[in-house]
Amino acid sequence: MIEEEIYKNLINILVFFNRTDRDKKLIQAAGVELEATSLQAFISIGRMQPINVSDLANVLGKSHSSTSRQIDKLERNELVITYSSKKDSRIRSIQLSKKGMQIIENLNEARLQAMQKAFGSWQENDKQSLLLNLKHLSKTIDEMSQK
Repeated sequence: MIEEEIYKNLINILVFFNRTDRDKKLIQAAGVELEATSLQAFISIGRMQPINVSDLANVLGKSHSSTSRQIDKLERNELVITYSSKKDSRIRSIQLSKKGMQIIENLNEARLQAMQKAFGSWQENDKQSLLLNLKHLSKTIDEMSQK
């Protein structure tokens, strides 16, 4: 069944992106100081900021307390800033600091270079086709999330 093959390949992609050994290589290529175990939280904050601890924990699939500890570590390293939400002072909002923004830029550049190398042998039309299908998949997932 084709849906099963799609699922298997999606899991393979997720596993690729969730491996801390690959995160360590990206961090090294970017020349930044960041623990590999904090990378996913850090990147998620950068993409979704401002975000609160509960939402970040949900995105990461981690407990509130585990996520809070990661945020504390990132804040001690001056990579994020936290503040009480204007709507509810019990809610802790998180966003990148200026130092964190610079690190995100370095990581993005290293990731772009890795992607260019990985797709170096692909024809332009194959890359365009992949992009079109990824956008379609992303839209489908967004629609599923709203139901």
